[in-house]
Amino acid sequence: MTKLDALWAYQEAELQRAQLEAEIRSTPSRQQFNKLHKLLRTQQAAIKKLTDDMEAREARAKKLAEQAEKLERRIEMEQSELDTMAKDEESTAEEMTELRGDVEKLGRELGAVLRDAKTLKTEIMAAAKEYQSTRQKAGKAKKEYDALRLVCEAERAEREADIAACEKTLAEAAKAVDAALMERYNKVKQHQSVAVAKVVNSKCGGCNMSLPMIMLKKITGTDAVVECDNCGRILYATK
Repeated sequence: MTKLDALWAYQEAELQRAQLEAEIRSTPSRQQFNKLHKLLRTQQAAIKKLTDDMEAREARAKKLAEQAEKLERRIEMEQSELDTMAKDEESTAEEMTELRGDVEKLGRELGAVLRDAKTLKTEIMAAAKEYQSTRQKAGKAKKEYDALRLVCEAERAEREADIAACEKTLAEAAKAVDAALMERYNKVKQHQSVAVAKVVNSKCGGCNMSLPMIMLKKITGTDAVVECDNCGRILYATK
């Protein structure tokens, strides 16, 4: 067995393991599990945002309530002063008009604050309702998620023997591969998922590019490691 034969055997074992993992990950249960996982992450993010928004609104509502209380006290004081002036014969009409204007202005400010508070209360109630609904949906999805996780774990357990066999084959194949060649193989894999390509009809089996005769002779006549000029894969020619 040449060093390229050993590398090809290793790649075949690696692809077999990858195929097995793909089969395990692509079962209907696993696919539904993955969907629920994404849904839960989305719902958790939504719950956090709703919580943050509600806290911000509640803080705003508290400030509005404090502002309204202060305005009510000022209006009460101004109105009391206005009543006192009305009984005072020395108070002028201009003074009373000015004070009455201040009271009316404070009343308008209070009205605006109360309207904002009412709108904010409506928003808080709507957010609380949405929060409860999202929590309920997340709770239901979590139960389905936990149940499916057990199913997926059972499915994987059923394939443990196959997985172990693949791992053993892969480990044995790795022992036969030259260390320098394995390092080169792993570098090619950074760019190509399948790093070794067979030569088929004088072409690279990976990218289908025609190979020059001098390269074909080098591949078939020696144990040299040759990479495709087009895709960079390591070329393998059966003898």
